[in-house]
Amino acid sequence: MEVLMIHAWNKKEMSYRSHFSTMLSYPSLTLPTLVSLVPEDIGACVDVCDEISQKVSYDKKRYDVVVVSFDTSSSYQAYEHAARFKERGAYILFGGYHTSSMPQEALEHADSIIIGAGELSLPQFFYDFAEGAPKQIYDNQDVEPCQFRVPARNAVKKSKYLKIPALIADRGCNNRCKFCAISKMWRSNPRPVADVIAEIKGLRSRTVIFFDPNFFGKKEYALELMGEMEKLNIKWATNATADFAYDDELLEAAARSGCKGVLVGLESVSSKSLKGVGKRFSDVDRYREVVERIHHYHLTVNGCFVLGFDSDTEEELLSIPEKVRYLRLDLTRFAILTPLPGSILYREFEQQNRIITTDWSKYNQHYAVFQPVHMSPQRLEEIYRQIWKKTYSWKNVMGRVGRCASKDLQVRMTLLGANIGFKYLDL
Repeated sequence: MEVLMIHAWNKKEMSYRSHFSTMLSYPSLTLPTLVSLVPEDIGACVDVCDEISQKVSYDKKRYDVVVVSFDTSSSYQAYEHAARFKERGAYILFGGYHTSSMPQEALEHADSIIIGAGELSLPQFFYDFAEGAPKQIYDNQDVEPCQFRVPARNAVKKSKYLKIPALIADRGCNNRCKFCAISKMWRSNPRPVADVIAEIKGLRSRTVIFFDPNFFGKKEYALELMGEMEKLNIKWATNATADFAYDDELLEAAARSGCKGVLVGLESVSSKSLKGVGKRFSDVDRYREVVERIHHYHLTVNGCFVLGFDSDTEEELLSIPEKVRYLRLDLTRFAILTPLPGSILYREFEQQNRIITTDWSKYNQHYAVFQPVHMSPQRLEEIYRQIWKKTYSWKNVMGRVGRCASKDLQVRMTLLGANIGFKYLDL
């Protein structure tokens, strides 16, 4: 059985294919995970194509099955691949965020789809296909953490990525922010600590990144994991929520175990905006304290902001670069509020007739796809680009790097590279 697995990438989205992509992009776990789930006893020969660094070839080889995983902004690219490979006799299987949120749309282009986790569904599909009886829909969500496979990382080329391996301890998040679709795809269900530690050891790297949406969300689990990581003498970074900064036990354990930085979704400079989308921590007046407390443990902070909440005014948004300086963030990212299909926010905006386009290629956080309250969509996009430009002036870049709380040279150099990469991001 000849199989091709594709991680589709929006061809209009070139931001992370620049000369600085190796400073911005961590290696994806999508294809390595899918490859690890192919049953060994079906005799499959598996090729992979990650479109962030490779181009899909339709005629290089004839495939029996083509598996495509994609998010919303890459859906048209996925549909194009499906049509071209169908013409060549391939059976098409879809998975990923957009497929899980829009299954009926996906079925218009694919022969079968997987909704949610693939740990049970993908092997079952291949057995069914080998027997000549594949189902249209596979939806097996009762996956136990012990069933998570170690990604087959060697199956994917590592060009265009940071040379830092990634892994996941808990792919889910118990928060229910209206603009986030993670809970639609995954539930919080941490892997056994022993399995995570074994995977880290197998990576043979002194530095790793955790893709967990909320690494510290389950405190006792996080403490147990960090206690074991402390023995490994590694450096690591992850995602956290702002309230993590008020738990000294977690902060101390993170620092002892080698944590060098956290990405925190600050999201807005307006408490009203945060409350409106269900953010648990919404006291923006305490953001400076949040950053200072994390810096006290010599951890860097990447603070992320979303622009276009209903309470956002032009004045508030334009003040963000100054707020970034005041908060003393080490790195920051911006995104335009994007009501992804499957999210609570999308349903609300759809009911309010505020969705102005369903051109999925624009659902990449660089475009306003809805009608904001206090400005036009075009003005929101203009402000978004102004904020990026002002925040990443050379003066601000060097200021952030110069006052970095970490004394680790590798961390400071990584921070410099990331700041330069974001400065030249193609928006």
